[in-house]
Amino acid sequence: MTTALAPAPTATVTLPTLLIVDDEEGPRHSLRMVFKQDFNVQAVDNGDKALDFAKNHPVQLAILDIRMAGKSGIDVLRGLKAIDPHIEVIMLTAYETIETARQALRLGACDYLSKPFDLSTIREAVTRALHLRRISETVSSTSERLKALSEQLNDASVKEEMARTTTEIYAGALHDINNPLTVITGYVELLRHKLDSVGSLYGADLQAVRDDVNLLAKQVNTCAAITRRYLRFVNKRSAQSPEVSVNQVIDDVHTLMRNHPSLRGGKLAAKHLDRDTAAQIGGTELIQILLNLAVNAFQSSERPQTVWIAAERYDESLPIEHFRDTPEERFINLESFANQTPLVALSVLDQGPGIPQDVLSRIFEPYFTTKAQTGTGLGLAIVTRLVRHHNGLIHVKTKLGEGTRFTIYLPAKEPGNSANPFGE
Repeated sequence: MTTALAPAPTATVTLPTLLIVDDEEGPRHSLRMVFKQDFNVQAVDNGDKALDFAKNHPVQLAILDIRMAGKSGIDVLRGLKAIDPHIEVIMLTAYETIETARQALRLGACDYLSKPFDLSTIREAVTRALHLRRISETVSSTSERLKALSEQLNDASVKEEMARTTTEIYAGALHDINNPLTVITGYVELLRHKLDSVGSLYGADLQAVRDDVNLLAKQVNTCAAITRRYLRFVNKRSAQSPEVSVNQVIDDVHTLMRNHPSLRGGKLAAKHLDRDTAAQIGGTELIQILLNLAVNAFQSSERPQTVWIAAERYDESLPIEHFRDTPEERFINLESFANQTPLVALSVLDQGPGIPQDVLSRIFEPYFTTKAQTGTGLGLAIVTRLVRHHNGLIHVKTKLGEGTRFTIYLPAKEPGNSANPFGE
């Protein structure tokens, strides 16, 4: 006797809720039929029922008729936004006026359509509204994760443990996190400007906001990865040997710097490896090294300039026996450099004024800075610590009036199959 197998349970898909509010049965029925496959459709015939439903159930989108008995569509719009400001609302009217359209958009409606509507127009409007809702949810989720990250960093036990190690480590963590947080702040302001300046988003504008939100989420991931790195250090946990695609990191840094305030009208250019290679370092760590060097490069001059990040691969060991410090060159970590092939070199080149000899001799000291108002003196100290930890080498070459080149040499290997660009 055989026993029949029970069917495997299927995953339950929760559809977004679409609230339709219209005192005419015809439009309510039509809209319910159009969207019943894609949404949990709730249709009511007046504003009071709509607000009661929204108070007790999550609503993602709403379609409101402006002229109804009892509460008007404008009143319902105002009430829905008070319950949940992220509800995206499409207004419908058979009596369109410029003033009602302006009022609806001022109160946060994402679209304004005239009756009678055709199916393609209403479908497009709902698709746009759903995209905006998802963007809003991503921003909200990102904000919550930032709050949780901040609470984690400020946890008393973590502070105590960090205080028992060194002040430099704790300050270094905050300095590292400041770079992506600066970019996050810039993007939040950019998003706020975009969303405040238009009543609704279409086509390229909508895609641009979606791209910005995706980048915002990626910046939070970077903050979280940096935090994990420091918590591992504090807890003395050993991580697996990391590796990361050099070309991927260059692309990430180029993207992260796109709206960084330090550019001041300048441009970041990049030269990738002809044959991608994996550097033996965590992706977050390599990103932080290049971000610190790139920000310093742009801040080296008040004039707009082009800063280059250039990558090279070496299949022969470096002649380190000939490397010597001079008034225009410095080498850091020659004594511990793993000079074994393959190696990758990542250079950051600026067109600034160059570094005077007395400053060059001190630039890697913690808390030494020439930026009296804004500098912490931690950027290059962090770069030094990360490069030393991964048995790398730093080479600085500068010439007054011509610029400076920072080159980081790191042990490398043929790229692995991991798709994780952060090597965490």
